[in-house]
Amino acid sequence: MKLSLMFRRSMNMSKYDEIDFEKVSLQLQQQVEKDPNNVKLRNELAIVFMETNEYEEAFFQLQAAAEIKPSVQTLYNLAYFYFTEGKRILETISSTKETRCSEEEELVSYTWEMADKEAFDIVEELLKNKPGHYFIYNLMGEMYIKKEKYEEAINVLKEGINLTPSLENLNNLGLCYYKKGMLPEAAACFHKAHPLRSCNNYSLFPLLSYGICLAQLGRGSEAKAVAKELLMLSEREEEELESSIAEIYYILGDYEEFVNIYSKLDWDFCSEELLPTYFYSLWKLSKTKEIEELTSKTIQRKEKEMKEVLQDPDEEEDFKEEYEEVTTEEIAFIKNAVREVYKGKAPIIDYKPEVETRCYLYGCFRHTNSNPNYFSI
Repeated sequence: MKLSLMFRRSMNMSKYDEIDFEKVSLQLQQQVEKDPNNVKLRNELAIVFMETNEYEEAFFQLQAAAEIKPSVQTLYNLAYFYFTEGKRILETISSTKETRCSEEEELVSYTWEMADKEAFDIVEELLKNKPGHYFIYNLMGEMYIKKEKYEEAINVLKEGINLTPSLENLNNLGLCYYKKGMLPEAAACFHKAHPLRSCNNYSLFPLLSYGICLAQLGRGSEAKAVAKELLMLSEREEEELESSIAEIYYILGDYEEFVNIYSKLDWDFCSEELLPTYFYSLWKLSKTKEIEELTSKTIQRKEKEMKEVLQDPDEEEDFKEEYEEVTTEEIAFIKNAVREVYKGKAPIIDYKPEVETRCYLYGCFRHTNSNPNYFSI
């Protein structure tokens, strides 16, 4: 029985999590031993190794496939691994003259480091031949964004969109436009991205970015409609995006609705970085009593937690010093935020759109709709 058929049967007759990947791995390894030049088998084996957290073995299979038969799929999948997982490097070899060879081998250790350059070089070369599938363009767009080369990212993402519009490439194109201050273009991309949510990516961030853009463009009624939809979706899907959604109202100057959302947050678990906009909104609504109460409660909690850590005999001294330093800075930040708000200085929201991604590994079956093999495109 061919392994690809076995995968299909496994996925059809049981849930993904019920697949015995150890068994599948052994069967694949046996097939690769019999047919070592079969790069499709090696690709499948690499994917299974990743499922069993054997990343060194996965890398070896992808590297071998690319060397045996360099093609769009084998080279690209190696590049994708480089970008998402990095590369294995020799870390240390500890040996002495008395150490036997067998012992030397045991003392060799490896670590992983980023391999963005290796990934970029491979994908850049592949794109010269204008591949006919959007995964490659999407990945290159992400790599350019990581380098903050937004113009280059725009160009390559547009090519991917021309092949297949996706939530990821449209959102990331919107991100690039946003970074360049092109808000109408950014809003249009985010708006187109949201309806493309699927089983591969249910992200609400494109819709959030759309709402932020509308607010910054002064399109208040549209922005508020998006915020209401986001609040409903966030609650239904348990995404907990309320604090981010509230920023739409803050940008519009609707401090009452902003406070309505923020007042429901559990401040014991919220970052102090959220406090300045909340303090300012309360101040605009003449609710200084709430500012004082929350400030006092938050500082007292942080001081109590710091005292407990410093008095804990089981904690390392280095950790205690770091914890005290960080907590002291947080308390100073809160006090300064209150002072600035009482001077009438409005905190500015520095919104950063999220990069959207998904699995772009050709032949990966860990999806409701398995990723295609480039061989068959």
